[in-house]
Amino acid sequence: MNIQVELISIGNELLSGRTLNTHGQDLGAALSIIGLQLVRDTTIPDEVPIIRSAVTEALERTDLVFVSGGLGPTVDDITRDALGALLGQRIVLHQPTVDYLHSWYAKRNRKMTAAGERQAMILEHAFVLPNSVGAAPGQRIELPEGKILFVMPGPPNEFNAILNEEIIPWLKIRYTGVRPKLVRIIQTKGIGESDIVTLLENAGFQPTNIVLGFYPGMGKVEIRLTALPDNALEIEESAEILRSILSGHLDLDV
Repeated sequence: MNIQVELISIGNELLSGRTLNTHGQDLGAALSIIGLQLVRDTTIPDEVPIIRSAVTEALERTDLVFVSGGLGPTVDDITRDALGALLGQRIVLHQPTVDYLHSWYAKRNRKMTAAGERQAMILEHAFVLPNSVGAAPGQRIELPEGKILFVMPGPPNEFNAILNEEIIPWLKIRYTGVRPKLVRIIQTKGIGESDIVTLLENAGFQPTNIVLGFYPGMGKVEIRLTALPDNALEIEESAEILRSILSGHLDLDV
């Protein structure tokens, strides 16, 4: 079973270079551990037509779509409204979140305003995902044909808290039969990427059912072998052959 996931990050600040977007890295790492695969990472501006088209296209391609950003209290936080219009769902006030926000603001010696209360607005059929480190909650929206839409706040610490505390445990239960891919890593040093490829070609190294990835760094190249769970023998044999071919260039300090 190959469960593919898409991420759509929303925010003008992400495209202007003002804010570094780390959601793809964090989500991809968390999903790979449980056997799911992030296949597309898209960043778009705070514009309703673009949000609607991006989400529509993502849901046509994959069963799991994450949308992050645009859930705050300001006028440019339009994600919930765009999604509500797209899905034909009203935006409603979630009273338990209102109560949580009153407490959240009080602990910081702040008074919640009408603008702050906007963070408790959710799509009417959403399951609320509590935010243990921030204000706006996440949302899980279950759609026809088994499609799932996760709506997440943009700040990285809040995104990751909801992801690891609420979503990953839920996904593990939903996809109990999914197993993570097998990964083997070989680190080399003192040899360039093109020279490694030449050695492999001269040795006739062409593994089956294995995906090879080359990741050069400062004086080193990481070679990553990836395979499906049923190809355990192939990946072990391929890793051993690779070590033999590159025996004079292995970084044994890692």
